Formats: sequence, C-alpha cells, structure tokens
Amino acid sequence: MKPSDIKTLITSGTIIIAVVLYLIFSPDPKEKVEDSNTPQTQQEENSLQSTVISAQYAQEVTENELQQVKFLSINDGDTFSIEMDGEKHKVRLLMVDTPEMNYDKGQPMPYAEDAKAFTENLLKNAAKIELLFDVGPETDKYDRLLAYIYVDDVLLQESLLKNGLAVMRYINKPNNTLEAELKEIEAAAKEEKLNIWAYEGYFDGKQFHEDAVK
Repeated sequence: MKPSDIKTLITSGTIIIAVVLYLIFSPDPKEKVEDSNTPQTQQEENSLQSTVISAQYAQEVTENELQQVKFLSINDGDTFSIEMDGEKHKVRLLMVDTPEMNYDKGQPMPYAEDAKAFTENLLKNAAKIELLFDVGPETDKYDRLLAYIYVDDVLLQESLLKNGLAVMRYINKPNNTLEAELKEIEAAAKEEKLNIWAYEGYFDGKQFHEDAVK
C-alpha cells in the first residue's frame, strides 16, 4: 500500500470517528427545546399572557375619550382629588374598593395604608394621568367623578387589583364595561394570596372583616 493511500485511509477514518462521536454525544433536539423552557422564559410567556387593559381598548369599548388631569391630593387608595379643565374634582375609582382609612374612627383597616401609599406614589410620580368615563353616570351621590384612571398608560384599577390591594366592589350597570377583565385580574391575585387575599375571610365578597387578619 502506497503512503498516499495510508494517509487517505487515516483521514477518512478520522472523519468517520468524528461523525460517530458527534451523533453519540450531541444533545437531543427535544432536550434543547426543554432546556430553552427555563423559568425565566416561562415568566416572560406568562407576562405576555397576563391581562392588560390598554387605554386604546378601554376607549373603544366605552366609546369615550381619555381626558388629561392633574393629581392634587389623596384620601385613600380608591379616592383622590384631581384638577380637570381648570376645576377641582374628587374621583372615586370605578368598580374597585380598597380598605378604609377610618379617619373618623381610629385605626385604618388592614392594608388601607398600603393601598393609599401605592396609589399616591403612582399619581405623584406620573408623567401623565388620564381619566376615562364609562357609559353610565359620571358622578355618584357625593358628586365624585366615577372613572377609570390611567397612570402613564396603565390602568390604576388594574394595578391595585393585580397587587392585591383592592377588591371588586360597587359594580353598577352600565358603568361596568371592564368588569370581566378586572375580575380576571382580581382572581389571579386571590389565587396567589397577595396582600388582602393573604388572610382567608378578610374580604368575603361583600365586605371586609378586620378580625380575620391576625
């Protein structure tokens, strides 16, 4: 056998061995798919699937337009004062309720201060605050504006519910266009036992029970 033939044979053999080793030790394509499905990827997917009530969607379903307002002062997590068109108004967030501060009764209810601080922080630091009416009455019997509030394009009601700092309450037709979407957000916070939902029985679907928080 010629030296050139031996060299060719060795080269061919090396290539064959390399191919065999690759086939033996290369990762299974299925494993690659599974490996890519890390907790971080799952979290990103869950985030994409989470309910977000966009300002554009809210305007379309209510057939109303956002109105820019200015934050003035706060009462509690769901009630605060704003300036709109040069006039001062008090706003009561539609369809959500936060625990009461009990200014005239003594101690705040559990999570009342947390909800107030959460809302105040968002409103004070917002670059843009917008108000949106639903299709029903624009005020309640206390002459408060009944509205959805968007803080830097994020619905305040959604943020409070998502963090377990508010519950769905005082739902009155026809001012309930976003009811289904908000209930879905509330259900997720309840399942995760966030804040208000950390204590079974604190909110029974109708009212708060302070004695349930120990």
